[in-house]
Formats: sequence, structure tokens, C-alpha cells
Amino acid sequence: MLPKDWSVVATFGDRIGAQALFGLLESENLPCYLASNEPVPGLGSEFAILVPTELLARARRIREQSAVSEEELTFLATGESPDAAGKP
Repeated sequence: MLPKDWSVVATFGDRIGAQALFGLLESENLPCYLASNEPVPGLGSEFAILVPTELLARARRIREQSAVSEEELTFLATGESPDAAGKP
């Protein structure tokens, strides 16, 4: 069940992209919620980030102002540094 009076900021086809935006909004102290169609973990294909409707404009501004690279998205979602990939 989705929270009442919340609106979708963005939708994603993968969990990592959704988690990156979720982390970004959380870092800005914005309440957010990740909703998905995952029947079991790892099998989802639709992910949405929701925020309280009254904060939707702020969330959209935060998203638009953050030009995030693929490496940064990976770091935000997993905590792994792109430089650490492949190192023992």
C-alpha cells in the first residue's frame, strides 16, 4: 500500500537507479519512499520514488540539479568506489 498524499518524483527500470535517487533525497533530509513491483527481491522491473506531495517541487529541483554520473550512481547505491573495482 502506498502512502497517502505522496507523489511520484521519478520511475526507474532498475533498483540501483531508484536507490541512488532515494539516497540523494534522503541526504537532503527529504522524506521519501521506494515502491516497486518486486514479487520477490531481484525480480522487479518498475521502481518509483515518492515524496510527500507538498515537497514534490523541491524533490524535482534536487533531482534536476544533480547531474550524477554512472560511477556516482553506483557509489550511492552500493557504497563501492568505482576505483576499487577489480582491485584485490
